[in-house]
Amino acid sequence: MPVVFSMVSPRCHRGRTVRRSGAAAATAFLLAFGGASALAQVQQERFSYPVGLDPDGDNFLALRSLPSGTAGVRVARLGPDTLFTELGRQGGWVNILLPSGQTGWVSARYVGCCRSAGVAPPAPVAPAAASSCDDLWYERNAVFKAAGYCFRSPRGIRTFGNAGCQFDDEADVPLSARQREQVARVRATERRLGCAP
Repeated sequence: MPVVFSMVSPRCHRGRTVRRSGAAAATAFLLAFGGASALAQVQQERFSYPVGLDPDGDNFLALRSLPSGTAGVRVARLGPDTLFTELGRQGGWVNILLPSGQTGWVSARYVGCCRSAGVAPPAPVAPAAASSCDDLWYERNAVFKAAGYCFRSPRGIRTFGNAGCQFDDEADVPLSARQREQVARVRATERRLGCAP
């Protein structure tokens, strides 16, 4: 007789995330009595994803540093198959977590729910796999803008402005470990593609 075990898993709920309870015990139980297939079935979490994108237009959802279309800068482009977890909501914005660990804000009107990772594998975030030097430049500099860098180049000032900036030297900008890794990854891709510095 098959073992039936019910467990609360993260699901897409408006304004809240339901947390797992007793996950370690459930995993041990499922492996011992239900086998790997039972564990795999429970581990299929549900994710939110972009909806309402224009495939004949930009066809991406902007991931922003703040819950604002004007105050926050775009830090990534999420394609239509990108899966993410909702962390919370503020007004018309949803704070999300990507499988890569990157977080940010997206417009709530473009968030759909729910897909499992088994149905649609997470798509890479466009700048991470970008073939465009412009996209890579934007992603790298958006990280510095969000951390308070004061741009000197006309392109940087025109794109990001210097409102609220605090640091004139890139070396002085206090980046988190995740931000440093992101910048290093982007710079490596820029070098590989031969992008201008």
